[in-house]
Amino acid sequence: MASGTKSLHYATDYQLDKIDLITSLSGGKVNLIPFMVELNLFEDIYSSTISGELVISDALGLISNFRLNGTEFLEITLRKTSSDNYPIKKNYRLYKISNRSTGESNAYEVYTINFCSEEFLLSEQYRISKSVKGKKISEIIKMILTSYIRVGITGTKTINIDDSSGVYDFILPNKKLFETINWLSTYALPANKVGADMLFYENSDGYFFRSLQTMYNQKEYQTYKFDPKNIDIELNQQVTNALNFEVLDFFDTLGGIANGTFSNRLITLNPLTRTFKIDNDFNYAEYYNKSKKMNPGAVVNDYRNRHKKTIYDLPPNELEVGTLRMATENTEMKKVSYIAQDPDSVANDINIRKYMPNRVAQIALANYTRIKLTVAGDPSLLAGKTVVFNTYGFNGTENREKDSFYSGKYLITAVRHIVKNNSYITVMELAKESVSTSYSAYNASNLQKYVDGKS
Repeated sequence: MASGTKSLHYATDYQLDKIDLITSLSGGKVNLIPFMVELNLFEDIYSSTISGELVISDALGLISNFRLNGTEFLEITLRKTSSDNYPIKKNYRLYKISNRSTGESNAYEVYTINFCSEEFLLSEQYRISKSVKGKKISEIIKMILTSYIRVGITGTKTINIDDSSGVYDFILPNKKLFETINWLSTYALPANKVGADMLFYENSDGYFFRSLQTMYNQKEYQTYKFDPKNIDIELNQQVTNALNFEVLDFFDTLGGIANGTFSNRLITLNPLTRTFKIDNDFNYAEYYNKSKKMNPGAVVNDYRNRHKKTIYDLPPNELEVGTLRMATENTEMKKVSYIAQDPDSVANDINIRKYMPNRVAQIALANYTRIKLTVAGDPSLLAGKTVVFNTYGFNGTENREKDSFYSGKYLITAVRHIVKNNSYITVMELAKESVSTSYSAYNASNLQKYVDGKS
């Protein structure tokens, strides 16, 4: 934890330095801390922006007296302790008042102030239609952030962009600004050229365009555990002991087979050369051996079906892969004789054979095991960081051993900071694409009658 525990009385303590409402009235700055019922801050690696909610109990008529209309700002500073050097310190744009109701005897009203990053409103206000030639996708995204959304021009938000591979020609198709960035992200290949897993998101440290494998390779921020029998424990242990643990997804082999998580094939059609390719395959075992992993074990074992094939093997010659996709491509067009005379008439290779089979599978694998964890509030817990989580299995005795499959290193995919008058908790969604201990191999001879459906 960023601030340690020296200044804490309870694990859920916090220091809320500021919730200021900035309005258009002269000197319009209002301290909302006395009115706060609950503050929520939310960030997600699959979302372009931070959002939040502030529940207010108002006996002074703030909405009418300060003429709130959706052009106001909230300035928030949240620390764990006074010595915390890594607070959440951000400005947000108020965009809506919701859930407005009158309290008892009409003496006050309760409502929710909905807010998000200012850049999101800017993104919704404009579209971009532009031709871009001979650029990396990472360069195009940085151009949109700096030139159109104008992030970083005042130094208040940082841009953190992983280099991507490949040079592309794009006509940006008149989409909204963040929508354009997310559309470009689906085509992007990381610099290590293993798969196609680039994501664009915002957390309290700034804007990020990163590969999942870059995130997996980070040093873990903290180790948490869930052990309900530990009731009377020291404060520093309370800080890292999970308050609640919920399994969202563990495994779904049927879903993984159906959506191409373990194996899928892309059929590409080239309309100018009038050719097609059917050898663009994703194979989980091949990807697993090349990629960065959070944990050493694969999420499947060596189970073989009636055709003696694993869940990720290509089928026998007389059968086709279960998950097929089809798309057009422009690979190697410039080598065609009648096109080579004017190579500028054809765009650079879109690399569809690389990104399409990989991206669907990698995003699904990234969320193969998902859990929700509630811990003592910590402003340094951000979407995109990694943590270690340990839990313990049930064996009918008090000497419980660590669960080898739920436990391990996880990626924080989403974070919700919840601040109330007397407590601060952080709810994390964690996901991993691997397990700490490999699943046991089968004895094929003993298993065969079950594979063949014999009773």
